[in-house]
Amino acid sequence: MKRNRVMLVDDEIDIIGLFSEVLTMNGIYVQPFTDPEEALKDFEINHDSYILVISDVRMKPISGVEFIKKLRDIDSKIKVIVMTAFELDGNQLKEIDTDEFFNKPIRINDLVQIVKKYVG
Repeated sequence: MKRNRVMLVDDEIDIIGLFSEVLTMNGIYVQPFTDPEEALKDFEINHDSYILVISDVRMKPISGVEFIKKLRDIDSKIKVIVMTAFELDGNQLKEIDTDEFFNKPIRINDLVQIVKKYVG
């Protein structure tokens, strides 16, 4: 099975809608989730099909940090991009094992370029 899907996880439905639409228009296959626990269940079953996970940091019922740790337990090689609308301090960033990081809001062109580095 080819790894070609991008998991997008954010509890803000607007962000999910916008990012999914833009990435799909750029030929990227996106699987969106607004609930990190649902995303985790899907990842456990389908992790072989994912090439990249884009996750928010502040989510409920589990945080992005916790979510990413659980992802890495399932598949240590998965690429992860973290996004947040909040300032993170150095310790929080160290705690998150991430390949890339960006702040929201992000320019759409920048989002596409970042994702294409991993999916291209």
